[in-house]
Amino acid sequence: MKVPDDVRADIPLTSSLIYFDNGATCLTPRPVVEAMNEYYLDYRANIHRGVHRLSRKASDKFDEARETVAQLLGASFEEIIFVKNTTEALNFVAMGLQWKKGDKIVVTELEHHSNFLPFFNLQNKGVILDVIPCNTDGSLNMDVAAEKIQGARLVTVTQISNILGYSLPLQEISSLAQEEGALLCVDAAQSVGHQEVNISDIGCNFLAFPGHKGIMGPTGIGVLYVGHELFSEFDPTLYGGGIITDVSLDSYSLTPPPARYEAGTPNISGVIGLGAAVEYVQAIGFSRIEAQEQALVKKTLSLFDEIPSLTWYGFPDNHSGVISFNISGKDPHEVAKILDESGNVMVRSGHHCAMPAIKKLGIEGAVRASYHCYNTLEEIDVMLDILKSLET
Repeated sequence: MKVPDDVRADIPLTSSLIYFDNGATCLTPRPVVEAMNEYYLDYRANIHRGVHRLSRKASDKFDEARETVAQLLGASFEEIIFVKNTTEALNFVAMGLQWKKGDKIVVTELEHHSNFLPFFNLQNKGVILDVIPCNTDGSLNMDVAAEKIQGARLVTVTQISNILGYSLPLQEISSLAQEEGALLCVDAAQSVGHQEVNISDIGCNFLAFPGHKGIMGPTGIGVLYVGHELFSEFDPTLYGGGIITDVSLDSYSLTPPPARYEAGTPNISGVIGLGAAVEYVQAIGFSRIEAQEQALVKKTLSLFDEIPSLTWYGFPDNHSGVISFNISGKDPHEVAKILDESGNVMVRSGHHCAMPAIKKLGIEGAVRASYHCYNTLEEIDVMLDILKSLET
């Protein structure tokens, strides 16, 4: 599949606007939508609850999608739990483990609120939350990180900052966690779909990502990887139909994973669409996706440096396709609105659900341009021409 032309041909919106808001949600290619429509129109039925042919076909397609996701991550079938989104996945981690007073959880100052608040609230149970601070440029001091991780039960970190596009030193953090016997949870919302992500390479116990971001799938579906070694101590968060093998008036028994963690009728079309999205991204190839995004980043940062009133955040030698910036004297929301109205350029503005990191950078918010492989170098020229016109 040719990048970006073939991908753009599958996404009609790319012909009418410039979409630089992929950090929030990506555009969806036709094959993904068609896979979901096929479910609704040709074999609409509930899964694992009937013996008629529609139910059998829906169940098979659902299971095939789970296997596709498992292979994407290098995980096993039963380790893939379907959820609504990354936020729900991380809440499941916080609620599914049994905590004792004095247990220690370590996060970084760079986290999205979804990888902070669920664990912050566990302090009500006597859990200790310790934060690895970032420097004023957003980088982490790994000597401090090593001190913080001592005695931890769980370390939970983002793989790529959704503000800075900064890839955290995940391998080093994983090694520190393993030395302490701590569990490692990874928020992969900004990495899966943009690069190859493998559970074994990371060495994590939990990993969460959404369908609607880098993988270019539907909204309302996400994934929580739970390592099989935790099945005996990781409890379901929701109870009801589909997770039991027997129920009496005084007891019940649970099904094996993954069904144990997926009570009720799931988002069947979303799972099928997610499977189609994974196959679509794999057909493009992660090496081509990364190469296109890095070309976009290189051009953006080089042109940004030509605008004296513009400040961008992050590191030129460690920058994924997420670039946040500000124009001196301009409110980020004002800049985003001008880009939309003047050039059909869609970007995000604000604190990006990461207020502690924004505050550490000494700002109140920022404009964020975030890319995928269907974005072009020519589209960046349009954005930069508008930004140059804003200089005061």
